Amino acid sequence: MQERTGRMLRNMSMARLVSLQSGGWQPPADIYESEQEYYVYFDLAGVDPQSFSVMVEGHQLRVHGKRHLPPHRSIACIHQLEIELGPFDRTITLPGTVDIDAVTSSYTNGILTVTLPKKVNRDKINIEISMGEE
Repeated sequence: MQERTGRMLRNMSMARLVSLQSGGWQPPADIYESEQEYYVYFDLAGVDPQSFSVMVEGHQLRVHGKRHLPPHRSIACIHQLEIELGPFDRTITLPGTVDIDAVTSSYTNGILTVTLPKKVNRDKINIEISMGEE
């Protein structure tokens, strides 16, 4: 029941309901966090890895590209269309600051995994006070 509810909520997310001005589609994404890293997973089934790119800038992770189906011989009738095709663009706002130089990604079985190590911010440090001369 939880899986079905989660899937339904993911499919109804506002980011996916709002259409892009370009007329493209947005791949679904999941974000996870560990103590050291953020993990973002994109469902890019059927997308050629050469046809998309991944970019991190500030607190934003952007994936964009294009998905095509293999060519068909001749089509006489279409009975069902559910697979989104054409250009896609998805920008995720990251929950925290990341070390941009250490970001990695992999693409396996239609899932793009982007690993974003957290950047260690030093919001507060103790400063040693030395005795001045009188």
